[in-house]
Amino acid sequence: MLQVTRVILPSILASDDGPVAEVINPSGAADMCLVCEHASPAIPSSLNGLGLAEDERLSHAAWDIGALDLTRALAERLDAPAVVARISRLVYDCNRPPHAPGAITARSENIVVAGNQNLPDAARAARIAEIYEPFHATVTEALDGFRTPPALVTIHSFTPVWMGQP
Repeated sequence: MLQVTRVILPSILASDDGPVAEVINPSGAADMCLVCEHASPAIPSSLNGLGLAEDERLSHAAWDIGALDLTRALAERLDAPAVVARISRLVYDCNRPPHAPGAITARSENIVVAGNQNLPDAARAARIAEIYEPFHATVTEALDGFRTPPALVTIHSFTPVWMGQP
C-alpha cells in the first residue's frame, strides 16, 4: 500500500499583510517592464520583526531606500508596467533563487537577523512558497502581457556607507 506524507507548511502571511507583489501601471504601453525586488521594508507580523530593532528594519539592509519612489516615477514617466515587492529582502530576497545562500540571509552588513538564524527547512519552504513564488509568478504574468519580449529593467539603490566605509 502506498503511503502519502503530507507536509503542512507554516503560514507567514496574514490577510492584513496584503499581497507579496504590486503591479504599478499594469496597462503601460512601453516595451519595457520595471521590476523592484527590494521596494519595501515590510516584515509580516507573524515574523515578529525578525528580532530586529526599528532602525535596522528601516535601514538599507531591509530594503533599497528610494527605489520604490523611483520605480513609481519611472513607470508613470515611461508609461511602463512595474512589479514591486511588498516584503523586505530580509524575509526573502526576491532577487535570488531559493538555492542561493543569500536568499534568506542571517546577516546583512553588521546586522544579525535573529529571525533568520538556524531557520528550519519548513520555515524556509514556507517563505519560498509564500514570498518568492508569488512574486515571480507576478513578474511572469506581467511579462506574458507583452506581444513581443520587453526590456526588463530592475531598479535598485545603494547605501553610501557599507561596512563602515564610504
